[in-house]
Amino acid sequence: MGNEANKRKDQIKEDMLQSVIKAHSIKGQKKKMDMTGQDVYDIIKDLSENVKYFAVYDGHGTKGLQAAEGLKSEIRKRLYSDKNKIANFKDINKVEAYFKNLYKAIQKKLAGTNEFDLSGTCSISVLLVNNKMFVINLGDSRCVLGQRKGGDDNKLGEKIGIEMSIDQKPMREDEKLRIIEKGGEVSDKITGLPRVYRKNDEVPGLAVSRSIGDIVAHEVGVSCEPEIFEKELDGDDHFIVIGSDGVWDAMSSCEVVGFIFQKMETNKEQCATLLAEECRNRWELLNLYKQKYLREMNLNLNQDQKNNNSKNNIIDIDDITCIIDFLNIERDDY
Repeated sequence: MGNEANKRKDQIKEDMLQSVIKAHSIKGQKKKMDMTGQDVYDIIKDLSENVKYFAVYDGHGTKGLQAAEGLKSEIRKRLYSDKNKIANFKDINKVEAYFKNLYKAIQKKLAGTNEFDLSGTCSISVLLVNNKMFVINLGDSRCVLGQRKGGDDNKLGEKIGIEMSIDQKPMREDEKLRIIEKGGEVSDKITGLPRVYRKNDEVPGLAVSRSIGDIVAHEVGVSCEPEIFEKELDGDDHFIVIGSDGVWDAMSSCEVVGFIFQKMETNKEQCATLLAEECRNRWELLNLYKQKYLREMNLNLNQDQKNNNSKNNIIDIDDITCIIDFLNIERDDY
């Protein structure tokens, strides 16, 4: 019995390391076009024969792209420098210590540049060591695992989506408490969306409670410490998908998993592209409804109000970036 279990584990490790990873990114459309195209992604498969790493970095603010690219560059350098150490990571304690120290060092470096007072980046990444998955989350990007459960030789299992990260938003009770204790406040006083502010101030107005950069927000409780989650992958796990919030604001985690399962039956190579395009289509459809609403509002406004309202007819569409890692690629039972 023990030999069979070990053989199964070895096969799962081999499947995971030979998996197929696909990615796609679509630039957003915003009133301030210099604040689009700030998503950056990375895929690293050559650290060692038993390690893979992939990540999405979602920048925000006027220097968001620089923050995202800076985080990608700093993490890449450290991962390659420490590749032998990383290949031996077996438990979450070592991974937590490693990435928390790494993010803290990067935050300190960015803080010394005087460029990121009101700009920064979120991050979602996956480190695979053999058949262990470690998810490193900072901000409101997300990781979801697609599974089939309860199948046998004659029947496919139930499709399940498992969220492997928790969005770090200012209204999350533990996050809000930390911000208040550090002298900040969480309010929807300006945009209608709960954001982080200095007390009695209109800045920084950050919509996430953890990030890299955002120096002003970090003065009032925003944190650079990532949350780490782990799972030992098994035969029920079919794919891992990570994405910036441009994905998850358009589709729920369950919708994304169902969409990928459907598309991978016939077009696995294009799944990431199709998912990003579906999210963009949904953003644009929502835009049409909002613009229709604004036009109807204009019917009851005087000319000055109409002219002012027309300036706001462009509804922001976020950048959309996703990466899908298809596990157990030899399977033909999708």
